[in-house]
Amino acid sequence: MFKIKEKTSYVALAIIALLPFCLIFNDNIWFDESYTLALIQHSYPEIIEILKTDMHPPLYFLSLKLFCNTFGYSIISTKVFSILGYSATVFIGGIILKKHFDLQTSIVYAVAVTAIPMVFYFSVQQRSYSWCIFFVTICFLQAVIAIKEEKSKYFIFMAISGLFASYNHFFALLAVGIIFAYINIFVFIKKRTHLKNILLSDTIIIIGYSLWVIPLLNQAQDAADNFWLKGIEPLSVIVFAFSLVIIGIFLLIKGNRIFEVIFAAICVLCLQTIGLIGTVFIRPFYIARYSIVIVGISACLISFAYKSMGEIVKKIVIILLCLMCAVNLSLTFIFEYDYSINNFRSSFHNELSKKDVFLYFDSSFGIMSYYYPDNKHICTYKENWFSAFENLEFIEKNQIQNLVSKKQNNIWIVKNSLTKTPDYIKNLFTLKKSYSFKCDFNLYEVYSVVHK
Repeated sequence: MFKIKEKTSYVALAIIALLPFCLIFNDNIWFDESYTLALIQHSYPEIIEILKTDMHPPLYFLSLKLFCNTFGYSIISTKVFSILGYSATVFIGGIILKKHFDLQTSIVYAVAVTAIPMVFYFSVQQRSYSWCIFFVTICFLQAVIAIKEEKSKYFIFMAISGLFASYNHFFALLAVGIIFAYINIFVFIKKRTHLKNILLSDTIIIIGYSLWVIPLLNQAQDAADNFWLKGIEPLSVIVFAFSLVIIGIFLLIKGNRIFEVIFAAICVLCLQTIGLIGTVFIRPFYIARYSIVIVGISACLISFAYKSMGEIVKKIVIILLCLMCAVNLSLTFIFEYDYSINNFRSSFHNELSKKDVFLYFDSSFGIMSYYYPDNKHICTYKENWFSAFENLEFIEKNQIQNLVSKKQNNIWIVKNSLTKTPDYIKNLFTLKKSYSFKCDFNLYEVYSVVHK
């Protein structure tokens, strides 16, 4: 469809890989990111112990702490670390596809990565998602190459990258499980000459992940009892339906009924299917955000399917992908540079004293304890992993009335606008709404407190 020289392709990949750097010059965070920023202040052993009481494997947080030890603890540093995961996905994935397929597939893949909704948002999230995408993509590509080129080393690479992915996020572990399940079945049915190779690969990942099996089982039990999600997220159903339609269209083209396209399609659909089935029949635990770990596989699927399209369709597809990239980046830029939180902090600064107390009954304590570390932050409920927040205290509900005397400074209650104010707060205090501000996707309300 289009001609591009090899040197030019590297320039194109570099530009695509560097796009998110325009998004990092702000300090907007949400609760999960505040948790990351608080957690990496602890020692390496403490991070592991805290994570055992939460829902996350440790690799991302340990790696981020090591990165910040070298480059400094700041929001920019932590966002740069996430961008490196995104950039590696674009560049390394592109190089692998160029080497084992062709230059066109490599470029289409890179553009497709940027065209997938929310990818730029997650590329600067101070969470594990960008690195999950990278390791899951590498695991998938090594699996494809292992089957196509029939070399033992690729099975080992598949296992190692799968192990790294699994130590980053539960849904990355699920994606790796799907990759391994498919390859095991494929080898057993069609490539039995690779039985020794796949058994070696299985052994590496099983032994390698055995260190986290017991914490994983404990986390799964905690999630079954206490996970925050209460029902099916409509967006997860919409994303699944959209994926089903697009993949169905791809597979209508006879030339796309090949191993790599079918493999990618199964990975994309299986992760979402398992998530939705588990949510419906076991308990709600899957949201669309978790499917971001298969962004790289989705981009591979598009680039593989692209080869079988007609020339006119190819032109339309590449134009659409470029337009979607531009829209994605523009919308994320506007979102990231929403100055609502900065405007609030500028106004609130005139009223706040270091002796003021913040009181919470939802997760609003995360961002406020980050922005105002010198104040006292008190929460009316407790989870074991709250120990990540060193400046957070816990108070029993029946002791709230003794929190401060009239001689002390102000009490501020900060809550998510969607959170209902509990009766035990209403009965004790008169609340005056003083401020509201938007941070990430959440709207927060700030109330000054008067004793009744």
